[in-house]
Amino acid sequence: MEWHTPPPSMPYLGEICALLTAACWTASSTAFAVASRAVGPLPANHFRLCAALPVLFLLAWLCTGQAWPAAASSEQLTLLVLSGLAGLVLGDLGYFYALAKIGPRLCSVIMACWPACTVALEAMTGRLPNVGMLAGIGVTMFGVTLVLLRSPDTKAWNPGLTKGQRVLGILGAFVGAIGQAGGFVLAGLGMGAHGDAAAIDPLLVTVVRMATAVVGLQVVLTLHRQPFAAMQVGRDRIARRSALLGAVFGPIGGVWLSMIARQQAANAGVASALMATTPVFMMPVAFLLYGSRIGRLGVLGTLVATIGVAVCFLARPAR
Repeated sequence: MEWHTPPPSMPYLGEICALLTAACWTASSTAFAVASRAVGPLPANHFRLCAALPVLFLLAWLCTGQAWPAAASSEQLTLLVLSGLAGLVLGDLGYFYALAKIGPRLCSVIMACWPACTVALEAMTGRLPNVGMLAGIGVTMFGVTLVLLRSPDTKAWNPGLTKGQRVLGILGAFVGAIGQAGGFVLAGLGMGAHGDAAAIDPLLVTVVRMATAVVGLQVVLTLHRQPFAAMQVGRDRIARRSALLGAVFGPIGGVWLSMIARQQAANAGVASALMATTPVFMMPVAFLLYGSRIGRLGVLGTLVATIGVAVCFLARPAR
């Protein structure tokens, strides 16, 4: 018996999946941080992508009856491949480079602009959000930014960083944000959304994008003379368990849910804003695991982001 993504008539399916994506990315980020600390970010990322791909192939075959979107046109496949390269290869490389140079706090603040980049790119395709959606996106991102700024740095992340390296790190974060936004918009164009008769199942879209990411990252690692980077994870028990957990909630669950959100949400900007609430979900996790203080700014940011999420839901036009 084949299972397919629920029809677009289900109320707020895309928006709900976007919030579930943020929750999945919280779990994935936490697990990925542990694996990266043990063996480094590139080996951990390589391992989780390679581990996720065969699982996605199997899930796609069990759920849709096919492991690859055979009915997709060459134009759709091209857009999905470009989406994978932009979001899962270029975007991730920019993000990881920035993370190493300028640190997680400043990098996360810059990356939080990716919903704005999504709105701008989506507008170029002729899909403009209404005023209510724009207000919801703006309020949500303002709340997320407050959460990200709640804990000022107590020491420099990289004391030996030169001015030129700092600029390159900031540019890397912007590349990450634009890459993620570009991949999200291209995925929507390739998969078909909002009741398109030629729409591709989001799970099959995830397979194409993940296969592209694995090949793209393999090329990058080979050029850096680390073609078997993932093997470092296999030798470390903690890194292996953490990377596998990160794969379940990241490349498998998180990316799949994000593609459902992209296909079913009223607007790509709204979906990306809801997915960008990961820092809000991360606060209680950081408090429970590491004893991190939430603080007044964190509480205020959470309230503002929650209001923004509510506005995004209420601004959705009736179908």
